[in-house]
Amino acid sequence: MRTTINISDGILSELREIARKRRRPFREIVEETLQKGLGATAPSMESKPVRIKTHRVGVKPAYQGLSLNQLYDQIEAEDAGKR
Repeated sequence: MRTTINISDGILSELREIARKRRRPFREIVEETLQKGLGATAPSMESKPVRIKTHRVGVKPAYQGLSLNQLYDQIEAEDAGKR
């Protein structure tokens, strides 16, 4: 199938250079490169779940379970009360 695409000059030069070095048609090099790119972005079905090791940071019990925004607001309110 024929189609027209815009390719930056740098990429076009690289593709032509690869085709010249390998002594293969430009079209084959473009197709091969596109297939490799499409294959690289496909999600792996065998991926393992990510495990994150957590660490205690010494947060006071009154602050546990708060979001960072809530924690910041609470600390800011306590700071304002001391002034």
